[in-house]
Amino acid sequence: MTSAPDPLRPATGTAATATPSPWWRQVLAVRRVPVDRALVVRGALGILVPLAAGQLAGEPALGAAAALGAYGAAVDDSSAPWRVRAQMLLLPQFGGAAGLALGHATAGSPVAQVALLLVTALISGLLSTTGRVANTATLVLLLATAMGIGLPPGGPWWRTPLLFVLGGLPLILWSVAVGMKRSAHDERASVAAAFRAVAALLDLPAGATASARSAARRAVTASMDTAHETLLGRRPTRPRPGSPTLRLGAALDALIEVIAAVPGAHRGPRPVPVDYGLRLADIAAYLERDARPGLAPPTAVHPLPAVPVDPELRALHEAVVHAGAPVPADYGPPSRLPAWTPPGSRLLRTLGERFADRDAWAFALRLTACMTVAQAIASFTDLPRSGWIVLTVALLVRPGLGTVPARLITRLIGTFAGVLLGLLLIAVLPTGWPRIAALVVLTGLLQAYARRTYLFQTFFLTPVMLLLADPLGLAGADVPRARLLDTLIGAAVALVVGYLLWPENDAARLTRHLARAHDRIADYIDALADENADRYVLHAARRTAHHDLAALHAELDRLRTDPRHRAALPAWREHLGHAERVLAELSFTPSAGLTRGRANDLATEQRHRARRIRS
Repeated sequence: MTSAPDPLRPATGTAATATPSPWWRQVLAVRRVPVDRALVVRGALGILVPLAAGQLAGEPALGAAAALGAYGAAVDDSSAPWRVRAQMLLLPQFGGAAGLALGHATAGSPVAQVALLLVTALISGLLSTTGRVANTATLVLLLATAMGIGLPPGGPWWRTPLLFVLGGLPLILWSVAVGMKRSAHDERASVAAAFRAVAALLDLPAGATASARSAARRAVTASMDTAHETLLGRRPTRPRPGSPTLRLGAALDALIEVIAAVPGAHRGPRPVPVDYGLRLADIAAYLERDARPGLAPPTAVHPLPAVPVDPELRALHEAVVHAGAPVPADYGPPSRLPAWTPPGSRLLRTLGERFADRDAWAFALRLTACMTVAQAIASFTDLPRSGWIVLTVALLVRPGLGTVPARLITRLIGTFAGVLLGLLLIAVLPTGWPRIAALVVLTGLLQAYARRTYLFQTFFLTPVMLLLADPLGLAGADVPRARLLDTLIGAAVALVVGYLLWPENDAARLTRHLARAHDRIADYIDALADENADRYVLHAARRTAHHDLAALHAELDRLRTDPRHRAALPAWREHLGHAERVLAELSFTPSAGLTRGRANDLATEQRHRARRIRS
């Protein structure tokens, strides 16, 4: 194998010489995300309920406070499985209530306010990379703490947090109930999507480009991860033997055998017949429509060809036949699916990993420094409504939300346009039902288009917050002007403290991750050459390697919007592409053609690359 390029210098070849698109185009790119009508309806009606209740009760200010909780729930709402929805909605809601209470408790004490933001930012930054639920919950905790600090003094401390929770509760219960009603459908659909992804990988033509093959392999990995998460992720209890969940698990278990045979079939002397991909599509269609999850699709839809003579195709044939076989009613825990672990054990393991991770500490310290400076400006100056400074900094610097330059540009554009829209609505619409109608429409538009780009999210969010901040219409244009000034100050703090004065050592972080990926590939090669290797061990080792490579892809995609790292990205992609090609040439199953000597050579080469990268 040829040596990989130095990841710290531009590589030669196609990946390195390709001209990247302009930076501004990467920043302003709009993703093609379909509109989820269910999210639009839930978001619009969810914010209407507290606003209408407050208006009818003659307490529009209390209705606006409750609507803030409904709006937060709408932003966090999704079409994920109900267990994920419940955690994604409930934990941020209670985190927001806690943040509002803590922030309100520091009223009148600037020193206490700065200290509270320092501690909250440190905790939020450390836990932000533990997963999507923790990331959302700790972000809401941080934002709500800043909002609580900015609340006017007076009134019972519990009123605003309680209204926040109650305001979002109808939407949360509605969303979770819909998810529970659709739980069987979501599980079947996720497994069917994995079958279709493998079918697409099988159907690749012999002349397919390396990028097309890489995209197909990543699609298989992503769909398998999603299916495993939907079936087994975040479960409070272990699935029962013979349950629909484990019978669907049998589908994934059988699909692993098909994935195992794909590399050998593609390297065989004959092309892969299209009948195998069509049969997998048949199984996927059957899984989606059958209320009793199983694996017994009609064999007459797309019959398989005769048993091939070539050993590579024969292995694929047997795997596809097994994938279409009926599942026993007493099917037990699948041997190769990720093992279920209790939630408490998962939490303790994740916390231990975060506190030992130097990258997590670097992110947390950077966020803490920015938030401390922002809160000091907000607490020790007479700027009106200066809590928005802290919110702006949190959304720009927060780990996992993208690079600072990209979010700074999109937030400034979105906020400026949103302020203009807010000024127009304040000037045209009287308080009461007309503004409530505007809030309902804006929330629906946010749910429809915010996932396409952060610019849209900021544009629709800004007028909503402007109207909720002045439910009685007493401040007029003062709130929008203050919001725009705070955004400019917060953007300056994020740019200077969180970017220019805090250079992220992305090269060192990528180096560690890439070296670890090569070590994981070497471990997989060692297991692959062992004829007595357990298949679950092989599958777990391969999944781990794919996870590391997928994380690197995500990080490189994020860094595309950082001007100071764009020149080095082609070299990193070339290096990552080499690791993917090595992994693609290896089967999931023990290979008779992979001798112990050849396996030792391959594993040694991967570990040599890891040492070279680290040095």
